[in-house]
Amino acid sequence: MIDIHCHIVPGVDDGSADFAESISMGETAAACGVTDIIVTPHCNIPGSYGNYYGAGYEEAFAELKALFSEKQIELKLHKGMEVFGTDDVGMLYENGRIITLAGSRYMLVEFDFQDDAWRVRDVLLQLLRRGVAPVVAHPERYDMVQYDLQFALDWIGMGCLLQINRTSLLGEPHSPAAAAAERLLSLGAVHAVATDAHGVFTRTTELIDAFDHIAGSYSEEWASTLLKETPRRIIENRRVRRLPRIEGDWNY
Repeated sequence: MIDIHCHIVPGVDDGSADFAESISMGETAAACGVTDIIVTPHCNIPGSYGNYYGAGYEEAFAELKALFSEKQIELKLHKGMEVFGTDDVGMLYENGRIITLAGSRYMLVEFDFQDDAWRVRDVLLQLLRRGVAPVVAHPERYDMVQYDLQFALDWIGMGCLLQINRTSLLGEPHSPAAAAAERLLSLGAVHAVATDAHGVFTRTTELIDAFDHIAGSYSEEWASTLLKETPRRIIENRRVRRLPRIEGDWNY
């Protein structure tokens, strides 16, 4: 399995607090069958985490990679970030301040849970017009998607990918996020499932339970597509499989 969304770089955001926690997160992931992790520290959050790409990012990534090698944690780490979608995201990309997932054309993008639908659309279009394919992080957590799935389906129609969180499938079963995640899954309107791991106690790197949930509720093939095949295609910068349509359209 491949985790494309993980806050495992220590001390840079609200994820791993230190190297000891990062080691535990890595060991847990490897023990569960994860082979690759794209590290995705929060980036570009106004008034909060900057974490723009540069020497500091490279140093932190190299340190973590060296530590995993020293501890013989058999995980391949890839560069990435979870970019907060601000109105200047297009220029930030052109200036090299934000990066894609594993050097591919795919970029993990998040928004405020109460964000405006038209503003989100504009941010996504800024990236698409520059040849970047946005991977919308945890759409099931956004108010607009919980109210009407069509917002998320329209993003797919634009050329974006959707990544839902492991905890949305395995957490509170009757929460709005869980309901939205399951509805998107039932429509086949999901490209990838990831941990969005932040530590060793909550939002952990145990991706295998998400695989088992999807395999049991839907099919093992669907689970493999979401946690193995599509993440691998993202890392290799290959075109992902087109999602199936429901009766020729996204009607639900």
